[in-house]
Amino acid sequence: MTSFSNKLKNKQPVLMAILNITPDSFSDGQPQASVTDFVSKARSLIEEGADILDVGAESTRPGADAVDVQAELGRVLPFIEAFRKEFPDFPISLDTKKTEVIKAALPFGIQIWNDVSFLSDPQSLDVLKDFKGIYVLMHSRGDSQSMGQLTDYQPNLVQGIQNEFTKKLKLLQEIGFPKHRIWLDLGFGFAKTPQQCVQMMESLSSLTWLDYEYVFGISRKRFIQEYTGPNQPLERDLKSAELAINALQVGHRVIRTHNIVLSKEILKI
Repeated sequence: MTSFSNKLKNKQPVLMAILNITPDSFSDGQPQASVTDFVSKARSLIEEGADILDVGAESTRPGADAVDVQAELGRVLPFIEAFRKEFPDFPISLDTKKTEVIKAALPFGIQIWNDVSFLSDPQSLDVLKDFKGIYVLMHSRGDSQSMGQLTDYQPNLVQGIQNEFTKKLKLLQEIGFPKHRIWLDLGFGFAKTPQQCVQMMESLSSLTWLDYEYVFGISRKRFIQEYTGPNQPLERDLKSAELAINALQVGHRVIRTHNIVLSKEILKI
């Protein structure tokens, strides 16, 4: 059993550290960074106390340009190969919506598939039939270019999100994917306005209505300015960690964060 599995079993929070190996991430893009630089960053996150490393090679921020399969593979595979030489067993979550990418990465021991597409690719179900790890089903609509126009929820925001989760979970049930290996992520900022994200925070207990593990992923997101006023992404870490306290209280025990040290301090981990 992995260390994060033990923590979840004992009702303890788990820190999922964000590592963007992209040149255009909204908060920490590094156009000139090398594989060695990213492995060094990963090492630092682990030393700081990360339980899981969430690796993403395509920016999913609203308005971001799509990355083709070969470009994403060219970023992610060299990193994972180098990382595994130093950390052969450390839990990796691969943040990708492409089945070709997850399939290519599986030989390197990917324990978690963080699917920001909300199971939109029909081929995903074929991959999941043989996938032995954890699948993160994150609520979203459309893609980076279109999600901003897909924010109308009927009959209301909470019920709309609940209904859409129910449909996707039924598909996973139909292929026999084990419930205990499904984590849910409400998808803050994905096809939700900043005001809707605040509404989600205020309705968090209602949105944590199913018996699954939940991933809380709001770190540095734009809607945090609704609480703090205008600021830059790096200035949102404190409020991100403070809001995570509310999430923990209602059952979101996997906290996805850019800032491990501050999250540990605020959450008293």
